[in-house]
Parts: sequence; structure tokens; C-alpha cells
Amino acid sequence: MPPDSDQELGRDRPGSPPAPSGASPARGARDAGAVVGPPALPGGADTRTGGYARDRVAGARRWLRTTPARVWLLTVVCLVSVAGLFGSATLTLNQAREGLDVVGHGAGPQAMTTTDLYLALADMDAQLADILLMGTDHGLGSGRDEAVERYEESRSRANEALLQAASLIEDNAEEGGAGEAVTGEDGAGEGRAEERSVQELDLQAVLDGMGEYEQLATDARLRNDEAQAPPGEVDATALVSYRQATRLMHTELLPKAFNVSLDSSAIIRAHHEEGQSAVALGLVWVGSAGAVTLVSLVGLQLYLRVRFRRRVNVPVLAATAGTLLLTAGVVLALVTSGEHQRDAKEEGLDAAMALSRAGAISTDMQADQSRYLVDPTHADNYQQVYLERAQQVLFRPADNLEDYYAAIDEVAAASSEQSEGGRADGDAPVALGYLGENAGDSLLPGQEGALADVLVSYNALQDRDRELRAAVEAGDLDSAVAVRMEIAHAEDGAFRAYEQALDELTGQHKEAFTAGIARGDSALAPWSWLLPVGALALLALVVLGVRPRLAEYR
Repeated sequence: MPPDSDQELGRDRPGSPPAPSGASPARGARDAGAVVGPPALPGGADTRTGGYARDRVAGARRWLRTTPARVWLLTVVCLVSVAGLFGSATLTLNQAREGLDVVGHGAGPQAMTTTDLYLALADMDAQLADILLMGTDHGLGSGRDEAVERYEESRSRANEALLQAASLIEDNAEEGGAGEAVTGEDGAGEGRAEERSVQELDLQAVLDGMGEYEQLATDARLRNDEAQAPPGEVDATALVSYRQATRLMHTELLPKAFNVSLDSSAIIRAHHEEGQSAVALGLVWVGSAGAVTLVSLVGLQLYLRVRFRRRVNVPVLAATAGTLLLTAGVVLALVTSGEHQRDAKEEGLDAAMALSRAGAISTDMQADQSRYLVDPTHADNYQQVYLERAQQVLFRPADNLEDYYAAIDEVAAASSEQSEGGRADGDAPVALGYLGENAGDSLLPGQEGALADVLVSYNALQDRDRELRAAVEAGDLDSAVAVRMEIAHAEDGAFRAYEQALDELTGQHKEAFTAGIARGDSALAPWSWLLPVGALALLALVVLGVRPRLAEYR
């Protein structure tokens, strides 16, 4: 065996015979002092400050060349690496949990609620138009009492959605301020503040406008009741108040409510992207820390094998395998959780919010039927607006309603055949809008039938719309009013059937969102205890592996 640094210093190797009795006292002193630390200064050394310091440095250098010192050094590197792996993994796992919590349990559900704001406001105006259209016949359709009750329910939902939107904006502003304080990015903070001010202005405008709208709506109802207006013939003064109310709704409240919904989606997207970026960076740190730990453990293993002539150190080998498993497990959990969060957002939350917007626009669209009957002076305008809103929901190229009816009939028929396996995807007519490609792209396995039900019920709604306008063109106002009341019937109307089908599909996406967030949480949950236990086990294995080797030098 080649001489090691212990022999160069005149020390006995572990297990060697004692020094001869004639050995010098200095040699004996060096042997005695060579076990664990720098050797004592030899007698007669310069005790002045400069000489003492040089001797201490030289002694430390000699000690660092010893086997115990190198074992200690490699051990410390391994322990620090394990601690670094634990720290980086803990930080990244916490970031992933925070991202899931914000999207799945905080801002996500709040943003979903804000989409109800547009729907609630649109339904308020629709119920008001139906109340005026009924006139003195309070038993038409579902009845006046039902329409008044739905109006009040929609107003309550609008107020709740305003509160949720305000809470979401406030939470986003607080997180933005915290991020600015940590990172010092003044520009980003100013951008968030400006964005928040715009959102708050929109909310305040909707809140103020609702008060004015309700005053106009109440005035229109009172004037129409006082005039004892028959069905389909709204009092002229009541019609003036309603025109002001619906103009306020469609020029101020609904556009700003739609902006609030879009802003909520933007906030969710920002939270999601920031969280995913933070986790991606954390994955780099976890992988790097794991690699450093593996290298240090392999280095320790090789050194112990060379210096002590043992084939393998079992505890250090176990620590190496444990580090590999721990690192791979954390990385796999983070990647899996991120995929579940992304699927939950894109296939669940985003799709549900888009379908909710389709329902809100559809509500306003079908209310144009009542406006079309209530205000004959502007009937042509309401008919054109109906077509524009219908094409937002499901777009097919059409210059007029007759062409649109025919185009939608083709889409509904193709969707039904496709859900039954009778038509290939490439043969279906291309349709855009919320119920077109947007809904098709976000479909989950098994949802083809639900989407087909939505399109069929939407087509049935258009068929009833055709009947209504045909009655008006024939001069039969009573029949047109009756058709409108049947469409709007709260229990078995054509619009109610469409709402139920749309709610079913929307609910499936909401369930996918909830399930995706739950799977993401499940992927991370075991690591709240598995990571600290694993890190402690690695530390214990390293110590267990080197302790017997160091004990040989005692």
C-alpha cells in the first residue's frame, strides 16, 4: 500500500504497533496529537504573532491533508447538499400548493362568479321587457309574479357578483403589492395599480348605474300599470322610461360587466402563468440540488472505497439511492400537479366561463324578442341586434335571420349525427363562436352528446323565433306575444330547455375543474411529510456511513 499523508506526518495508521520506547518525545507528542485536529506547535516555535499565525496555517494545511479531515469535509458537503435539496424542494412545493390554492379555491371560483354579473343584468332587462309585454294579462306564460320574482333574484345575483369581483380585484392588488415589495419591480406595481383602478371604475360604474336603472324600470312598470295597457301594447310614457332603462343597460352596464368578467379571466391567467413560471424555476433548482447531492455522495463513496479499501459503503449507497428517488419523486409530483392545474384551468375553468358568457349573451338575445314586440318603432333595430348576438353565440355566415336559421339547422343536425357516430368530424359544417369551435376545442371525452343537446335546443329556440316573427309579419300580434311567452316560460319554454342543456355542459366543465384541482392537491399532499422524513433519513444514512470510518482514528 502506498504511504498516505498520515505516514508522511509520522503518525501510526489505524491498527499499527505502538512506537518504540526510544522514540523522541516530540515524535510521541505528534503521534498523540494527530488523531482529530491540527497538530500542536512543536517546542521552541516562534511565539511572536507573525510566527504563531504562520505555524497555525501550516498546521491546518497539514491537517487538511489527513484522511479524517477529508472525510469530514466530504461529509459536510454531503450534509449541506441534502439540506439544499430539502430547502429548494420545500420552497417549490409550497409555490405549487399556493398556485393550486389561488386558482382552485380563491380567485378561480370568484372569477366564475363574476361571469354571473352580465347574466344577471341581462336577465333583469329581459324580465322587465316581459312584464311590460304582459300588460294587464298577468297570467301569460309563467305569469307576472314569476317574472317579478326572477327580476328580484337577478338583481340579488348581480349585487353578489359585484362583491365577488371587488374581492377578487382587492386580493389581486394585495398580492401585487407584496410582489412589488419583494422584487422591487416598481413598473410591475404601477401596471397592477393602473389595471386595478380601471377595474374598480368599471365596478363603481355598474353599481351606480344599477341604481339609476332600477329607478327607470320602476317608473316604466308603474306607468304601464296605471295606463292599464293590454298585452303587447305598452303605454307610450312607460315606453319612454323603458327605452332609457334598456339604453342605459346596453350602453353602460352590460359592456362594463363584460369587461369585469374579462378582467377576472385575465387575473386568473396571470396567477396561473406566474405560478407555473415559479414552479418551472423551482424545478431547475430542485434538479440542480439533487444532482449536486448525488455527485457529493458518489464522491464520498469513492473516497471511502479508495482510502479504506472497502468495496462499498452500504449506508452511503443507500443515501445515494434515496437522493435519486427523493429528487425524482419531487420533480414528478411537481410536474404532475402542474399538468393537473393546467388541465383544470383550460378544460374546466376557462371552458365553463366561456359557456357562462354564451348563456349571458343568449339571455340578452332572447330578450330582444320582447323588445322587438314592445317597441315597434325600433323593431328592425332589435331584429338586427338579435342576429348579431346570435352570431356571437354560434357564428355561421348569414346576412339575415332566414339564412341564419338554415345555417344553424345544419349545424344542429350534423352535431346530432356526430354524437351518434354517424358523421366524421371533417364532414361537419364549420361554426365559430362560444358554441362553435370554442366549445368543440374544450370538449372532454364523453361530452359530445351534451354539446349536441345544447346545439339542438339552440336550434329549437331559433325555430320558435322564426314563428314569432312570422306572426308579426302576418299582423297577428296576439299570436306573437303568445309565442314569446311560451319561449320565456320558466318551466317548459324553449329558452328554459336551452338553458338546462347549457347548464349541464357547463356543470361538467366545472366538475372537471374541481376534479383537476383535487388531483393536483393529491399529487402534492404526501410530500408535506414525505420530504422532511426523507431528508432526515438521508442525513442519518450519511452520518451512519462515515461514523465507523472516523472512529478508526480515535
